[in-house]
Amino acid sequence: MKIKSPTFDIIALFSSLICAVHCAAAPIVLSFSSLSSLHFLHSPLIEWLFIGLGVVFVFVTLWPSYKKVHHNARTLLIAALGFGIIALGRLDFSETWEVINTVFGAIMVSVAHFINWRLLRFRGGHKH
Repeated sequence: MKIKSPTFDIIALFSSLICAVHCAAAPIVLSFSSLSSLHFLHSPLIEWLFIGLGVVFVFVTLWPSYKKVHHNARTLLIAALGFGIIALGRLDFSETWEVINTVFGAIMVSVAHFINWRLLRFRGGHKH
């Protein structure tokens, strides 16, 4: 797999941040009766779609960057920890437990992509 551009890291970073905002805001937004038609946004399908997209971005950006450019496992470890925290949030303790863990995990995945982007940018991994 050839690394073409750190653009995928930027896309992955923002998708993880959107996931974090979605998970934090969905319970609050859905509590307003006039917005109850948006309940589909708080569905397991949407949540698993974000998680699946995050995993795809790890294999498209973090892994090839680690193997071929910077050899810095920190990005992979931070992303793995982030996904582990998201998995902990899936345990059915309470909605607050799920929101806190999912938001924190998604932010960690975003941080991993940001670090990867910086490593690529400053170590010559950005090729046109």
